[in-house]
Amino acid sequence: MNPVTMNQLGLSPDRPFAVGHFNVHNHEFIRGVVEAAKAERSPAVIAIGMQSIKYMGLAPLFAAAKAMCAETGVPLAIHLDHARDEEIVRQALALGFTSVMFDGSALAFEENVRRTREVVRLAHDFGATAEGEVGIVPQNGTSVGQGDLTDPDLAAVFAGRTGVDFLAVSLGSVHGMTAPGASLNQPLLARLKGVLPCPMVLHGASGVLDSEIRQAIENGIRKVNVNTGLKVACKKALGGSIALDPEADFLADLKCGVEMVTAAVAGKMRLFGSSGKA
Repeated sequence: MNPVTMNQLGLSPDRPFAVGHFNVHNHEFIRGVVEAAKAERSPAVIAIGMQSIKYMGLAPLFAAAKAMCAETGVPLAIHLDHARDEEIVRQALALGFTSVMFDGSALAFEENVRRTREVVRLAHDFGATAEGEVGIVPQNGTSVGQGDLTDPDLAAVFAGRTGVDFLAVSLGSVHGMTAPGASLNQPLLARLKGVLPCPMVLHGASGVLDSEIRQAIENGIRKVNVNTGLKVACKKALGGSIALDPEADFLADLKCGVEMVTAAVAGKMRLFGSSGKA
């Protein structure tokens, strides 16, 4: 089936599950996400970020993701993650991306509003959905300061003025954590749910405790981003396979990597409550 927009993944406030956003970097990661979606009968977001575009290229990654989406009957969106340049957004939408994120979280508020609003307009002209961000989710090695957390009043103004379909919020998670350990500010999330007109997104979920993710979904999170955890799973599988039999065909090692990514993604789908929702 052709890739769909995030609005076509079955998400709504009265359906308490979240869709998994899984960053992909090459064929093995894309295959792992697609195989998990088929096995779990789960909608999912195949996400392509800036680091992976530098590694493999925007068009090749999109072409591979689109081709593999066609192999399954479950709804899958192809999403541009953390774009900070409108030109890359235009290129992605022209290729056929069904969702884009403009990350203006490091900008002054008015500049974030202005540039995100333009990306939303552009995305909607292409029939795609758009995500923005208010608050800062820092990188691993940096603690989350009080000023990094999403302010509900600013978030409500931002959502109203930009028209974003999804809003990424900062609740205490950190990008790039290799193991779960972070908790979330659940009272803040409950306040945000009460004032925002659009679904919320949790970034940095690889480092968040499962119990916190479950509660966050109850409190309104509807998209959960996973990246580092999949890299860790794939690297572990490849290393173990090569060490076990250094003379084996390398394709067998890569297959182990796919299988580990598939298992990791399927586990997240069950955690997010999206299994069986496609």
